[in-house]
Amino acid sequence: MNSLREVWGNRFGKYLMELQRYLQYVFTGHLAIVLLFSIGAAGYSYSEWLKDVPPDLPAARLIALLLAASTFIATPVTLLKPADAVYLLPLEKELPTYTSRALSWTFFSKLPLPIIVFIVALPMLSAYEIGSKPIFGLLLLLIIAVLWASVRTEFLYRKANEGQGVWRDRFIRFVLNALLFYAVLSDQWIILIVITIAYLLYATLWMKKANVQPFPYDHFIELEQNRMMSFYRFANYFTEVPHLKGSISKRSWLGLFMPDANVEHTDAQSFLLRRTFIRTDESFWLWLRLTVLSILGVLFIPFPIVAFIFIGALAFASAIQTLQTLRGGDEFRMDLLFPNTEETRPKEIFRLTERVQWLQAGLIVIAGLLMHGLSITPFVMGAIVLIISEATIRLSNNKDEE
Repeated sequence: MNSLREVWGNRFGKYLMELQRYLQYVFTGHLAIVLLFSIGAAGYSYSEWLKDVPPDLPAARLIALLLAASTFIATPVTLLKPADAVYLLPLEKELPTYTSRALSWTFFSKLPLPIIVFIVALPMLSAYEIGSKPIFGLLLLLIIAVLWASVRTEFLYRKANEGQGVWRDRFIRFVLNALLFYAVLSDQWIILIVITIAYLLYATLWMKKANVQPFPYDHFIELEQNRMMSFYRFANYFTEVPHLKGSISKRSWLGLFMPDANVEHTDAQSFLLRRTFIRTDESFWLWLRLTVLSILGVLFIPFPIVAFIFIGALAFASAIQTLQTLRGGDEFRMDLLFPNTEETRPKEIFRLTERVQWLQAGLIVIAGLLMHGLSITPFVMGAIVLIISEATIRLSNNKDEE
């Protein structure tokens, strides 16, 4: 390929195919049910809250902060690869063509989030009698312009500083974005003009500094690799990603669940599996996220039947994902060094999964007691988690035996 435009087009097509390859396993029927009930419950709670809004709530400031939070993080999606640091040098004069398309895709891929925040905020603005249809139209145009400016400003800042101190730049843009949105919502047109001029001067400053700096290939290549690795870790919660590089953490603060081994009395499989679960980032953080989501569902979903379905779906997800993670792959494992038969490993995997699901059920019961008081509902929630988890474990065991 002799043009970076062709390079971008080719890579972008492959990138979309890669996303589609894994997202088809992410957005399945189970997740659709969870999202349906979650969005429905959140929408109902929001509509009920709007019927009697607190009069002293600073709605304009709150919405300005939410809109700023949805626009100030604008990590560029460049699709650069390690070999580009060498092979793109002869075409470096065409690099602005490549980066322009990369920033355009970054802008459009990040646009849905602030638009959703804007749509959700409209009923709240109407409830507090803030703004009008022309103001809302201006606010929508400002959201698009601010996101466009944020994407390009962060790219210029990273290019000028090789990514050093990027959160300082993000903080400045967060403050500027919030002031812009608040100025529109509060009809402070002088503030809007002043902040707009300050924003333009800030962006121009980094444009001038970026133009005199060579393109930092290493920084943007590393940034792209980290971004894709984050996507693969997310996709790995739903399906196996072969080229995912796992990571481990010591997590000494969980030493209570990892006592020292006793050669004569400690079962090797149980000891190693317990440490594998706690120290492997993918398994530990996945289970913790699903547990936290279940607790939030118990605390914020007003309908018990909806909460039952929600925590049941997450209990199934956490049980099956814990089983799959502990089974691991075909690589070398430390338990192969111990004089234990391989036949004990599946039993210990099921036993450890049962224990962590019991812990999840206990936390959900505690959350249910805080939400519903001393009643039968919290214990039904805990029972649902245990029943679905046990059914998932047993069905998985029967499938393995077949």
